[in-house]
Amino acid sequence: MDLFGEPDPPEAETNDIAEQEAEDAATPEGLTHPREMSLCLSHKSIETRLLEQINAGRMPHGLIFSGPKGIGKATFAYRLARTLLKHEASEPNQNSMFADEPAGVLETMDIDPADPVFRQVASGGHADLLTIEREYDAAKNTYKGSIAVDAIRKVNPFLRLTASKDGGWRVVIIDDADTMNRSAQNALLKILEEPPPRAVLILICHRLGAMIPTIRSRTRTLSFSPPSKESFEYLLQMQGHTLEPTQLDTLYHLSEGSAGAGLHYLEQGGLDTLSEILTLFDYAPEWPWPDVHKLADQLGRAGRDQSYQSFALLLPWIFSQMITAKARGREIASAALHIEAIQRLHQQSSLESLLKICENLKHHFDRVERSNLDKRQAVLGAFSIIAA
Repeated sequence: MDLFGEPDPPEAETNDIAEQEAEDAATPEGLTHPREMSLCLSHKSIETRLLEQINAGRMPHGLIFSGPKGIGKATFAYRLARTLLKHEASEPNQNSMFADEPAGVLETMDIDPADPVFRQVASGGHADLLTIEREYDAAKNTYKGSIAVDAIRKVNPFLRLTASKDGGWRVVIIDDADTMNRSAQNALLKILEEPPPRAVLILICHRLGAMIPTIRSRTRTLSFSPPSKESFEYLLQMQGHTLEPTQLDTLYHLSEGSAGAGLHYLEQGGLDTLSEILTLFDYAPEWPWPDVHKLADQLGRAGRDQSYQSFALLLPWIFSQMITAKARGREIASAALHIEAIQRLHQQSSLESLLKICENLKHHFDRVERSNLDKRQAVLGAFSIIAA
């Protein structure tokens, strides 16, 4: 059941490969931080329902925003936070959220970027908002793997403080909440068991199953779906990327509608790497080994880490697309894979064989990463797995 007494819509089908890459990657260069964004696309129904709860004075003390990474959950969390911080809390059955206005007047979460509340949230300086995120390791250009208990212990003292505005809210946003270790989740559970008044905790979660059941039972889960292809294209254009229709379709399916993942693939040259891979598939499974060795030499060179990472994500993704199409009895979703070689391999292979190849590729690349093995040999080994 969701916040509004209705069954949750099915979780959007996620691309595990793209999600894992986005999970560990730094924010793409030029990508606006969610707290600075005034625009939030594709989540209007959730906004409408939450506004009804706010106006009725029935705002839950704990919310989980669940769904794939990079589809706007964090942007919406800051949008909701700004709305709460700008307006006074409403008591149940109170006639109005404002002394001089009738009930139900709050019809949108839009706030002018010039508004002081917007500017304070965007700068990270609002006294009534606490944001907890995974720490960024600049030396490794990645985020730490989890949120530790020490970070969560800051929540309770913060929420016990008096809001800076009379009758105002205290808001906590925990991004990547599903990375909290067990001690951190237990510490948060104690707060959720006895939440202070005028307090809202928003947990941004990419893998809902990683949250302990007791936290899920004491919060309300809202399931976010990826934006439409049109919204996805608009978000990319906002970041200065204009793509041809085929490129847009490919990137949309590759990133499962996640603009954050899509931008990361663009920065890694993922579309170019995919084109190189598909050229070799013209010969599958009888690979042109001189060309494969040439690609392995290129991806194994120093300074080509991003290109190699794209390769390690894209090759299993191609088989995951064939698996999904085979299991559903449909054509492959991505137009980029509508080439004769892929279609032939898809038609001639059983679902079981495709699953086996995809699983073996994932294990292969995981082992290379864990053991820091030679990337050139990793590329050659991947093609050998497909040919086996």
